[in-house]
Amino acid sequence: MANQDLGTATLVTSALKSNCVFMEINGSVRRITLDNLMNVINTGDEMLLRQVAWGVPLKQNQTSQAWGVIGNTGMRAEYESMCGRYLVTPKGLAAKLSPTNSAIYADGTTLDESKGNVMFIGPRLYYVIKQDAASGVDYLWLSQLPIGGHYIGDCHNDEYICIAAYKGSMSGSTLVSRSGVTPTGAKTIEQFWTAAQVNGKDWGLTNYDHRRYMMMLGLGHYGNPNIQTQLGNGVGGEDGWKDVWSAASKLLTGATKSLGDALAKISIANLVNTSDSTIHTTNSSRVNLFGIEDPYGWQYEMIQGVYCGNSENSAQTGQEIFIYEGNRMPTAAELSTHPNGKYRQLARRAVTANSEGYISKMIIGEYFDIFGSAIGGGATSYWGDYEYINNTGQLVLWGGFATYGSLCGLGFANSRNAFSNANANYGSRQT
Repeated sequence: MANQDLGTATLVTSALKSNCVFMEINGSVRRITLDNLMNVINTGDEMLLRQVAWGVPLKQNQTSQAWGVIGNTGMRAEYESMCGRYLVTPKGLAAKLSPTNSAIYADGTTLDESKGNVMFIGPRLYYVIKQDAASGVDYLWLSQLPIGGHYIGDCHNDEYICIAAYKGSMSGSTLVSRSGVTPTGAKTIEQFWTAAQVNGKDWGLTNYDHRRYMMMLGLGHYGNPNIQTQLGNGVGGEDGWKDVWSAASKLLTGATKSLGDALAKISIANLVNTSDSTIHTTNSSRVNLFGIEDPYGWQYEMIQGVYCGNSENSAQTGQEIFIYEGNRMPTAAELSTHPNGKYRQLARRAVTANSEGYISKMIIGEYFDIFGSAIGGGATSYWGDYEYINNTGQLVLWGGFATYGSLCGLGFANSRNAFSNANANYGSRQT
């Protein structure tokens, strides 16, 4: 770029976030993008955060689940209004569905789901964890604007989040998100990923970031970690363990089509054990998280982008949680050591055998990590979600399945099984 007189440069009234401005830093002139400038301005200023973000105090040291929401809830409502269901073609073209009826497009014409996949799309969501100096409580701040910290976004240059609206089912050799079908199970995570890739090379499976995002949506709206008491129990109902999988496995996707993009539920008939009618669920429902149907309590979902260590591998202790980047499956060499490329490493609770319990404390940290770091309490205290772990399992399953009832939720995780494991109640969801 040739030398220019900045004093006589053309005035503008708008700019792209990728455009730059000049500023003086320690006596030197530097350039910074508008996106990063907003990030710098908003970092660390709680009063400013309250104006441009909504926050949740993560009160992990109290049994009560009434944590509350502070800040700009109007911006939260605006963000939520921009989330919802679309029909997305294999090439990535998206058409908005009606916000109140997912059987039709926004213009009222009838939807033909065979033209693509029914997907949830939401704008990029920025988040930052700030600790209150007086109370020592961590606050999760959320915004559509840069506020420091990090963001979740995985498509169209990271500007949007895209998640299958319905649990995955097979159409020939392709994993699809469509209504009126039985979710597919009994496949390994690698088989599910391969089937998702038939849609195109950019397609994969729901990953750990998506699961953190769903928790952010629920927490940010309700100010309560127990999604079952706030939104709905889900297919498994409000009670504890009951063997109702046979009945749950016959349910079809699309029960929430009439809810469109709403944060709502539809009550359903309670599920009954096929051999003993005295074993049944109570207050079962199909839930809709702004267009994401049944993200917990129906069928486990295999999660991409994360796996755990195995104490039987010489290079691992079994405590490791590896969170890796990229739309891919880990190789055998990675599963026995660590991921290639960029990754983060967390630690699951130190155990030498199978361990389980309600989660009383999550790791959280800088990245809002929602793996349990301590157990205790129950379904209506602390986080209200359950976990199953050991020191050999590497596959990560999320959300629970119908038999677990009140154990399920947006923070329910199971990392007990081999990465190659498959089961009828293990499904997946593409992205």
